[in-house]
Amino acid sequence: MILVLSGEGPSDLGICTNAQGRCSDDDFQAGPITVLLEQLIELKIGYTLADIPGAIQLIGKAHLVDLAAERKANKRNMVLPGKKHDAETGYFHLNAMTLGKACLNLEEETKDKTLAVLFRDHDKMRSDPPALWHQKWKSMLDGFHRAQFPRGVPMLPNPKSEAWLLCAAKKQPFQHCAKLEDVPGNDNAPNSAKEQLARALGGEKSAAELAEWMRDIEFDAKGASAMPSFAAFHDRLQVVLGEMLH
Repeated sequence: MILVLSGEGPSDLGICTNAQGRCSDDDFQAGPITVLLEQLIELKIGYTLADIPGAIQLIGKAHLVDLAAERKANKRNMVLPGKKHDAETGYFHLNAMTLGKACLNLEEETKDKTLAVLFRDHDKMRSDPPALWHQKWKSMLDGFHRAQFPRGVPMLPNPKSEAWLLCAAKKQPFQHCAKLEDVPGNDNAPNSAKEQLARALGGEKSAAELAEWMRDIEFDAKGASAMPSFAAFHDRLQVVLGEMLH
């Protein structure tokens, strides 16, 4: 099994340190959400992917955009996401489709099955309609489906990944976490998710420090599933892993 990730930066899934936009092993600096993901996968499959060379690979956000542009150039008749999806969800659809295609190519090269996790913050604004999260989530699933890739898992924290981390970091960890999806996602807003997380951890932490903190805790997926965005991701992950194991 190869886990293929695409996130937004160091504080979620991590970054490549080789300036290539695509990496694995020593060139991949895992973020706290990748550490969480590794733990959840290990519980299901019984071993640690990080211990296996090449088993975790990251395709950076910018590199994913480049892959989409290349594919569009090579396939002029490709239907643009905007024709079936508005601008808000077309971006997520195209990301998922491109990641799915990249995974299929990797499977041909390696003769191994891949599991794709596409991370994007919801970045909810006060003016956003409540249905927007569901539209983005569905557009990611549709993108994987359009790529004919069945092992894609959207990861769409609401409002952003700091809310998921805060569920574990607050005074009563994993208790009453549903309300965390209502905290401001804008980092400049008063009492934002990022600000609350820093306060809970005794100060703002770097991505590397957050990853190390995550390695030292036992993440309660059941408690965190009070947050609908986490529950949707976790349920989808369990389904895909179950299918891969059987």
